[in-house]
Formats: sequence, structure tokens, C-alpha cells
Amino acid sequence: MVFAIIYYTFVLLFAGLTYASVEGRIPVVPRLQYLVVLGLSLISEWPLPVIVLKIVLINIASLLGVFRGIIPQLFYIVDLLNMIGLVVIFIDADEARRAIEQAIKSYSDQRELPSFTSETFWQRMVNPHFVPQNVFQYADIGYATHSEKSEATKNDFEQVNYLTLDVYARKDISRSTSKPVFMYIHGGEWIRGDKASPYPLIRHLAEVGWVVVSINYRLAPISFYPSQLIDAKRALRWVKQNIEHFGGDPKFIAVAGDDAGGQIAAVLALTPNKPEYQPGFENVDTSVKACVLINAITDLVGEQNSWISDYFSKKIAGRQTKDITFLREHSPLHLIKEDSVPFLVFHGDRDTSVPFKSSSIFVEEFKKNCKAEIQFIPIPGGHHVYNLFSSPRSHYQAIGVEQWLNHIHSEEGNGDYAWVSKEHDFSD
Repeated sequence: MVFAIIYYTFVLLFAGLTYASVEGRIPVVPRLQYLVVLGLSLISEWPLPVIVLKIVLINIASLLGVFRGIIPQLFYIVDLLNMIGLVVIFIDADEARRAIEQAIKSYSDQRELPSFTSETFWQRMVNPHFVPQNVFQYADIGYATHSEKSEATKNDFEQVNYLTLDVYARKDISRSTSKPVFMYIHGGEWIRGDKASPYPLIRHLAEVGWVVVSINYRLAPISFYPSQLIDAKRALRWVKQNIEHFGGDPKFIAVAGDDAGGQIAAVLALTPNKPEYQPGFENVDTSVKACVLINAITDLVGEQNSWISDYFSKKIAGRQTKDITFLREHSPLHLIKEDSVPFLVFHGDRDTSVPFKSSSIFVEEFKKNCKAEIQFIPIPGGHHVYNLFSSPRSHYQAIGVEQWLNHIHSEEGNGDYAWVSKEHDFSD
């Protein structure tokens, strides 16, 4: 009886998530919304493991005699229909491959990205536990000065533990030639998240020869914004001063982020050398060469996302009222200048947390006001945190980022940087 209840619960839960994943509509569950968003992305990115789990549960239920009677058999039929829906979701991921192939074809050295018929697809892209074996992680490196750490402990002693970063590099990396650097800022609505989140993008870029830095920053509401932006610039300062020891080139750094981390990354890229965001290190160069955004928050004023302005003003920035001037000063949409750096923008077309249209508007505004290159790649079927999972979409996206960054690196006059990419050809 107990297992029957567990089975029925799983049937209803996964059926609801599958339907919502396909429809791109998210149920409102107060206080559990983040888990619902995570669940939708899990269903859309890992449909095959979910099918395997369902088969195991069905076999156990059958052995225990759960399917005796009309109602249990109806649940069984719903479960079978659910698995058909999961197969459709799995096949749907191929649209992301086509979208990225089309987007990068003008500058990519990839012929075709791995498809269902590719051995690489099944070994890497479908494997939920795939991690490159030739990448080494240097974990929990402090990037703040002693005085900055002391300041951080005033709000909460644990906050100093967030002023750290991880460096990822190939185990066989040669330090005779400096490699370009990619700095990633995790998302999480400014209140959660961690640098150790298993983004496939981070390890993929390290595998193909980039030196990758993933940073933590103090979280709201214990540390109010712009502490997060200041911490990101402190991390960038550390990278510029120390990354050569890991084989990285401090002269070429690209920054990236998703969700709230995308907002921080974009503001960092669009406000180089602004002294108000560099207390104690005003003379340090905090410019970067490029920026990559994934489902990023680009407008805090709230024209496309009505809840964001009050939420950010009060909970994240600790202000009593909504300050439009302040919100505009920290909205990437309103910081674009003629000399801004190149941007690559991804957004899942089923994102229900950050409006897909907000990235489209950011790209249009960028094209109007800036001479630099910008590329927008919509991700078919992508939910808000699709990039967190080892799945076909996230691996296709990682290859797309790699090719675009190599292109920008080459445009900067650094020559073709694809020595490892060509050694590890991920095309069919």
C-alpha cells in the first residue's frame, strides 16, 4: 500500500511536470517556485533517465501487485503516455542543435554538431554524469584582500567564505603560451547558488584549452547589492593579477553568467573602471574582451518582468522604495554604449522566470547603440536552468560558446585559437 501511494504520487508529479515542460507554462507554487523551475528543467534535459526511473518503478509496482484494479491500471496508462511525452521532449532537443549550427556556421570550424547517430552524442551529451577526465580543478582560492575580508565579516562571519573562486584548466596545459580566460558568474536570484554548480559549459571550455574561473560572491539579503557586483570586480582583479600562474592570458578575459549572474556579468562588462564599484582598487583595469549571457536578467526596471523592480530594490538592494534611477544604473539594457564589448546572448524559449523577450529587446537595443558584435541564439525547448544539466542542449550551447569565443579571440588579432578543439573534434 505504501509503495502504491509512492508510485501514484510519482505518476502525477512527473505527468504534471512533463505537461508543463512541453507547454512552457509553470504552475505557481509559493515558497517552492525555485524547485518547480528546477523540476521543469530536469524533465526537459534528462527525459531518458526519468524514463529509466519510471520503468524501474513500474516493474517494482508490478511485482508488488499494485496494478490490480481499474484505478491502478489507469495510473499505469497515464505513466505510459507520460513516457511517450518524455520521448518527444528528448527528440525535441535536436532543435537546439540545428539552431546553434545555423548561428555559428559563418565562423565555426565545426562541420556538424553531434546528432542521434553520433557516438559522441551518446557518450557525452546524454550522459547525466559526464565530466571530462583531463580537466583539473583548483578549488576555493580566496580573491579578496585582508581588509576586504574583514569588511565582509561585519555583516556575517560566514560571508567571507563566499569571496572565493575555482580555476579549471587542462591537466596537460602548457604554460609556455598563455591561454585565453573565461570567468563565469553563477545565477540564483542574487540569494543562492554556488561556483561549484556543475555547468557543462565550464568544463567544456577548460577541456578545449581555455583557462576557466568560476566565482562565488556574497549573497543577498545578508549583503545588499551592489556587493555582488563589487565582489565580481574583485575576482576579476585577482584574475588579472594571478591567472598567468595557471597558464591564462590576463590580456584576454571573457566574462559570462546566467540569471542574476548574467546581470552581474553584463554590468561588469559594461562598466569598466568605474571607481564607485571598485572601492580600494580604483586604479585596477576591470575591462574585459567579451560577455556571454544565458537566460540573463537585463532589465531591472521591470518593463518585461513586473515583479523584478520591487524585488530587486527591497530584497536585493535593501532599499525602502523602488528607485528607478538606481535600477537603470544597474540594468544592462540601459548601460549599452557605443564602445561596449561584443556580446553573445542565449535564452531558452520556454523560460518562465526571465522573459525571453527581454533578451530580444536587449539585443535590439545593443545593435542600435553599439558598434561591437552581438549575436542572439534562442534555445528551442530551453527552460530557465537548462544549462545546469549535462544534456544535449547544454553541450550544444557549450560548443556554440567555444566557437564564438574563438572567433572573437581571433578578431582581436590573436590568431586562430582552436588547437585543442581540432584535436577533440565534436562534429559528426
